[in-house]
Parts: sequence; structure tokens; C-alpha cells
Amino acid sequence: MNKIRLSDYPGTDDRSRFAAALEYMREHPNTTLYVEPGVYTVTSERAAWAQRSVMNGDFGYDPEKVMFNPKYEYDRGLDFAGHTGSRVEAYGVTLMIDGFMEPISVRNCRNVEICGLTVDHIRKPYTKGVITSYRENGGSGYIDVELCAPVTSRTPYPRHVVYNYSTNRFDPPSPLGKMHFSDPLHIGFDCGSEMKNSVGNELYLCHTFHSRPVVLIENAENTVLRDLTVHSAPGMGITAQRAKDILIERLRVVPSCGEHLSTNTDATHFSACRGKLRLDGCQFDGQGDDSINVHTYYYTVDSHSGSKVRLSVKAPTGTHAQSLVYPMVGDTLELTEKSTLDPSEKYRVVSVTPDFSGYCCYVKLDRPLPENAETFFLADTDEVPELEYVNCSARNHFARSVLIKCRRALVENCVFSDVFESAVKIAAEASWHEGISTADVTVRRCRFINCARLTKKCGGVHVYMEVSDRKSLSHGLVTIEDNIFDCPDADHAVIIDNTRRASIARNHVNSRLEGIVIGDGVELI
Repeated sequence: MNKIRLSDYPGTDDRSRFAAALEYMREHPNTTLYVEPGVYTVTSERAAWAQRSVMNGDFGYDPEKVMFNPKYEYDRGLDFAGHTGSRVEAYGVTLMIDGFMEPISVRNCRNVEICGLTVDHIRKPYTKGVITSYRENGGSGYIDVELCAPVTSRTPYPRHVVYNYSTNRFDPPSPLGKMHFSDPLHIGFDCGSEMKNSVGNELYLCHTFHSRPVVLIENAENTVLRDLTVHSAPGMGITAQRAKDILIERLRVVPSCGEHLSTNTDATHFSACRGKLRLDGCQFDGQGDDSINVHTYYYTVDSHSGSKVRLSVKAPTGTHAQSLVYPMVGDTLELTEKSTLDPSEKYRVVSVTPDFSGYCCYVKLDRPLPENAETFFLADTDEVPELEYVNCSARNHFARSVLIKCRRALVENCVFSDVFESAVKIAAEASWHEGISTADVTVRRCRFINCARLTKKCGGVHVYMEVSDRKSLSHGLVTIEDNIFDCPDADHAVIIDNTRRASIARNHVNSRLEGIVIGDGVELI
């Protein structure tokens, strides 16, 4: 294998030096790039402009509406498009991102391996402050906040959270009212009386929801990420879409030293992928949403004539890479009732014509759809990977730790603590157009501590379908065994609904919990 060093490549800045080395690797497959330890700044005029625009309020109160859009223009940092067999050894290397961009882009390539990188932002995509005082204000409350970095009077904060030093975790969110601007480092908020005990704690103001991820994996095969660390992101940590066979070992999506927030939204998110997806020995802490979400999309039938069908994805915010998702020739599409998410007939894709400008695709099936096809979704059963999430830990973050919407999954030897919702949720969600129903999912030898602190309902494993017809039994076998559940804020350790069969054995449930709830129609084996 050919080996090169980053120091051998000149450039006007660090980004151009990486670009020169990556261009050589693109032209010379199976090359290893050794990056000397150190801190490298990756930026561009557009990236800096994007962050300034967000902080100045030019993108509105919710910048996602501007930045999470197929027409939004952005820059990439390290671009692996078209690579074959490239390997990066970057232990002791930190990429400091100056602005908002897509730092690492693994697209249209095969057998790419990236090892050792740490990614952070010079100006975090959030602002941290200390709550210095609380006072009554006409029947409600008011807090003063001293910030660690400047904001403007128009800086958006669509999400916020308080880190409590006495518990060493986030408090469940309390609403903030109007922001009162004193100067760039001193602001105040109208608030409820529940904030009176927050004096001395940290307040984090997230300035974005979804945006470009730190790492994008798209139309890539056999991608390996090993020993990566993500400290911050204006959106997700890792997003993969239409990719096959991904191995992620010892990933850390965790706050940087002195901070308690990492990514603004999901740590990792995998949509419409294939093959094997394995996360082994990973650590997640402080992100603003799920640690991992794995799903395909439910296609909407826009129109059909005989066996010819126009399909699109009607997810509320579009696809998670903001690019077109479409089936492949030979894929199986499952007719799925919208009200129950129950699958029925199966169809094989004979031909596909993507329409990138119309954000849809035209497919020909092996036989016609029924006349009332608009009342169904179509789900591609080949666009979901087999998930292995093993030897991982996730703590102190919003939403769920593991959100499973794929046919087969294993969650094993993991620890989940201080999560706002159920630590493991096995679901299909019609409102997000994300599925599909599962066939065989196992949760084994895991420990659940203080989870469901916000929702209270189920701290451990929650199996359900987000459907109007609650009698659906769409899920297949769910196995839950040898786990420890200690979630005193939750009503239940396990809830299993919408499932045909379940195997539950040798779990230890803290006596303060009501334990395991089995829904109607579920067969215990």
C-alpha cells in the first residue's frame, strides 16, 4: 500500500493541504495518509459566513429551515468523494472547524478507513453561560446569565438545557421566556419559578437543530471509522444515507474538556443503509437527541398507473442527508397500511428513474399496485441494515439512546444512564415517515440507570408502533434477557406493544418499578 504524509503537501492553509493530499489519494487508490499530530484549522469564507449569519439571527429563530434544505449551499472540509481503499491515520490530530460546514465527507467511494481524528469547533455551535441570580418578576421569575462567549440580541436559541452541578447531569428542560440583552456577555430570561434552584448551574443555548453533520457517509461501501472523537456539531455527529456495510469502533461523541454538551442533535443517524452496521465500544454523552437512530423511509405513493409508480419521501424535514433516496433495481417494496404500519403485499423493483430536480423517483414494479395504493406506504426492505450496537455507553442526553427501526438488531453489553426518554425504543413512526417494523431484535446484558427522567413512562425498553390503530401487531420477535433496570423516575422498566412474540428472561428490575408490561395480543415464548 502506498503511504504519504500530510507534511509533504503544501497549501495556503490546512484545508488546502488536506485537499491536495486527498486529491493524490483519489488518483492513487489504496493509499494511506499519515497526519502528524497537532491542531489543524479547517475553514472557508462560506463556513464563517454561515456561522455569523446564524449568530446574527439572519437565518431566523430556527436556522434549520435555511440550513437543512437540499438547496442550501455549504462547503466541505476533508472530501473523500471517489476514493477507493484510502486510509487516514490521524491519532493525536484535532480538526478545529471555524464556521459551519461539513467537516468530513465520505461519498461515492469504497473501502475508506479513517482513524484517530478529533473534531471540534473554534466557536461552539452553542453558547454556555452561568446562571448568576434569580429573582421574582411579577408572579413569575427572571434569571441573569453570564456567558462564556458573546451573542447578539438576535442570536437564536431554539433549544436550551441546564446542567446541574449537584446531580452532574442535565435537568429536564424548563421553558424560557423572552431574552433580555444587556451586553454580548450578559443576558437575562423571563422564566418559571422552577428555575430558582438553578443559580450557579450552567445554561446551554443551542443555536441550531439539524445542519450538516460532522461526518457524512453517502453512497459509500465498506466504510470504517475507528477511534474518532466528536466534541461539537451544529447538527448531527455522523449521518449515513444510502451506504452499505459500516463499522464504527470506539467512537466518542462527548463534550470537550470543561463542557457538558456535545452535538446539538443526534450523535449518529443512519437512514436507508444496507448490509451490516456495527458500533462497538462507543461512548455517547451530552448530545441534544438520540445516540443512534437506524431506519428506512416510508415512500409515499404520489401517483400510479399499472405497475408504474411515482414515489417520494414526505418526512417533515426531508431526508437526513438532504439528498434523494430511491430504491435499487431488484429491491423488495413492502405495501404498508398507513393506519397500522402492517406490511402486506411485496413487490419487486424492475426499473428506477431518479428525478433529482423533482426530489422523487419513478419505479416500475413487477406487477400493478392496488387501486387504493394512496392509502398505503411502500417500504424498501433492502434499505435497512442489520444493526449491532455492542459494548457501548450513553448518558445524560436528550431523547432515546438507541432508536431501532430496522428488521434485525442486537443491543448487547451496554450501559445507559440519565437519558430523558426510554433508553432503547423499538418503533416505527408514521409521522416521521421512518420505519420499518422489526423482525428479530435482542436486548441482552445491558444496564439501565435513571432513564426516562423527562417522559417518566418507560426507562428501559419500549416497543411500540406510532399508529392510529393501536391493535397493530407489526413487530416480530423481541428478546429481552439478562438486563438490569434501575430507573426510579420511570413507571415501568419494559413496555411491549404491537408485537407478535416476545421472549423475556432473567432480567432484574428494581423493586421501585412496576416492572414489565405486556400489551394485548403479545405471545410470550
